Amino acid sequence: MRVRSFTIVVLLLLFLIVVVQNSEVVPVRVLFWDLTMSRIILLALTLAIGVIVGVLLGRPWRRPRKFARIRRSTDTE
Repeated sequence: MRVRSFTIVVLLLLFLIVVVQNSEVVPVRVLFWDLTMSRIILLALTLAIGVIVGVLLGRPWRRPRKFARIRRSTDTE
């Protein structure tokens, strides 16, 4: 768990460095909308979407069921 926590902290620090260096306003086109926003907000939104997608795809609550099926199939043999 220490390695995972350390990795998360390092990645967050790298993210903060990139965000601080990219503070100018940029045009953004999303489907049919033309937006103008700070690159900091754009990067933060991208990070948030990535974290949400990662959590949803990881879904740690599904993993025990998968392992339970494997155990049941090996117990019956």
